[in-house]
Amino acid sequence: MRLEDLAVRLVAVEAKVATLAGYGANPEIATSLEELNARLGLLECTVEILVANKTQEQIQAIVAAPADSAPVAVEEVVALSASADVPAAADIVANVVTAQIETVAIENQEVAAIVAAAVAAVVAADPEVVTDPVAITAAITEAITEMPAPATEVAAEAGAAVAEIIAAATGEVVAPEVHAEIAASVAAQADPALDDIEARLIAVEAKADSLLGK
Repeated sequence: MRLEDLAVRLVAVEAKVATLAGYGANPEIATSLEELNARLGLLECTVEILVANKTQEQIQAIVAAPADSAPVAVEEVVALSASADVPAAADIVANVVTAQIETVAIENQEVAAIVAAAVAAVVAADPEVVTDPVAITAAITEAITEMPAPATEVAAEAGAAVAEIIAAATGEVVAPEVHAEIAASVAAQADPALDDIEARLIAVEAKADSLLGK
């Protein structure tokens, strides 16, 4: 029966994901559509988390690496992006990642975090957003707005780096008004309450990863 076949396949995929996540898999075969649906939903969520974590690790490695010596291949990042199956969008993601690989390592941690967020915004964006210059610019600036504002002395460096990412994503020269939007996004003050939540979440996440053997 088709239900049984899908249930067997689900267990196999659950085992693979459990290995990646570092937890024990459920070896029992689902016996109903409801159980199959529930377990598949949980599996989908887990995979999305694993992909997001892996992508973030890749981007951070690229940002921190010296020019042309990133330990991650462009294809690896593109393969995990939301645009992986849409050639036109995948090419844009590749352009953005390639441009970052060719850029010298960013030593300032505040600037590096902002650049990583900008690149991640492109990698995570839906293909229709990636291929729309206005939409991808908005997605990048929104991602930057959610980051803590860097020290005043490195704000210009962060803004220039973000502008280069937008140029790589759109294939266009960044207009003066967009530069102004970038500067405003970089300088935007993060919500203190959300900063506190993020700090606590980072701490819990680190402990969870430790428990999972990461």
